[in-house]
Amino acid sequence: MAEDRIWREHMTGVLVAPKPRRTVNVDNVGNLSVGLMNATAIPDAYVQPEGLRPDVPYDGYSAETDQIPVVDLHNSSTGTVEERQRIINDIGYACKEWGFFQIHNHGVPNRLMQRLTELGTRFFQMPAAEKEKAAFGQVGYEGRHAYMPERVHWLETLALVTGPDPNLEDILRVTCADYREEFIATVNEYIHEIQKVGLVLLELMAESLALEKSFFSKHFEKYSTSVTRFNYYPPCPLPSVALGLFPHADPTCITILNQDDIGGLQIRKDGRWISVRPLKDTLVVNVGDCLQAWTNGHFKSVEHRAVLNSVKPRLSVAFFYSPYAQAVMTPPMKLVDESHPLLYRAFTWAEYFPRMQKRRMEGKVGIDTFMRLDHKEDSAI
Repeated sequence: MAEDRIWREHMTGVLVAPKPRRTVNVDNVGNLSVGLMNATAIPDAYVQPEGLRPDVPYDGYSAETDQIPVVDLHNSSTGTVEERQRIINDIGYACKEWGFFQIHNHGVPNRLMQRLTELGTRFFQMPAAEKEKAAFGQVGYEGRHAYMPERVHWLETLALVTGPDPNLEDILRVTCADYREEFIATVNEYIHEIQKVGLVLLELMAESLALEKSFFSKHFEKYSTSVTRFNYYPPCPLPSVALGLFPHADPTCITILNQDDIGGLQIRKDGRWISVRPLKDTLVVNVGDCLQAWTNGHFKSVEHRAVLNSVKPRLSVAFFYSPYAQAVMTPPMKLVDESHPLLYRAFTWAEYFPRMQKRRMEGKVGIDTFMRLDHKEDSAI
């Protein structure tokens, strides 16, 4: 279709266009981590204002931590009606009250999750010059964040477009010669498995709202938009003043995160930051802004951030999942009533994504900025 061609051309321009760079040189984060070991100061660009500095350490688990929902998907397809309904209820509660939850018995082989983590770590442990061969505009490797105007993440990333037109082979073919074939094969296998998990979750989410099982998933099954991003947080000598990722809500529909056993992920709940305790062989799921709008606010996308430590690197792999670019996301009338008046207008991912590209991903600036019915259009967008 013509819309498909336009969308692919737009995405190609967005994802390979050079990023504007600052005039001030910013060193590679991985190099800084090694060079500043045991230092008493870090470059000003990484120092956050007082109000944004982390007030809960990376391993600052609390009573609230253990309240974060954990959903066992073991009987989601083969269990009794009662067992499946329990899972549906658990998913609905988690999406409405937390916007974050963890899942186990999800079907992704443990050996695959482990190997993906090992290969991702190996990539980030390469010299900066080798990693930077994989820098492709707004995807690929990023370790300087020189496009950010003021404050900078203490973070290295490897972002791979995994749908609808994957570019992971183009990116990985230019680097990591000793293990690139295994890396490519492992990422492809992981994407195949994680997409299956995503479709199961979307079906359970729909059923939790008393919608048709395929209400969301039918817009993902044949075509979907996805990015898989490896996040690597090197040790930071002053973790109390820096951040790995600033507070933000994901613009997508859902995010599925595979993380190692080093803490660092935190979510904002009732105005407080709560550390997410890593659980073995478990994936973390969060609601994105698009799903919040699609459900008329019944599901909540939640701010989260990544904090650092001074001793151990941390690696996570985030799968950002959104529907086919031209799928119209509009809240079903079943979710609109006097207690839940219609909040959001209909929109597509192809419309929303470019707008988000022009905004800095920080806080809740996305769906409530553009798509609310009471929003006044910003002429600068």
